[in-house]
Amino acid sequence: MKKVDCPLMDECVDDAICFDIHMVVEGCAPKFTAPKKAVQTPDFRKICMNCPNHRDD
Repeated sequence: MKKVDCPLMDECVDDAICFDIHMVVEGCAPKFTAPKKAVQTPDFRKICMNCPNHRDD
């Protein structure tokens, strides 16, 4: 499985976790579907949107 560096989690995460966070940030999924650590980070949406690993799909 592909790993990506996640500034919200402050670690490398599986691409599937990145996708879960992406879905919340894009408003396509509820917050509970992403790791708490990610969505409790102040400005998590802005940080994710500006991440070089932010998904475009």
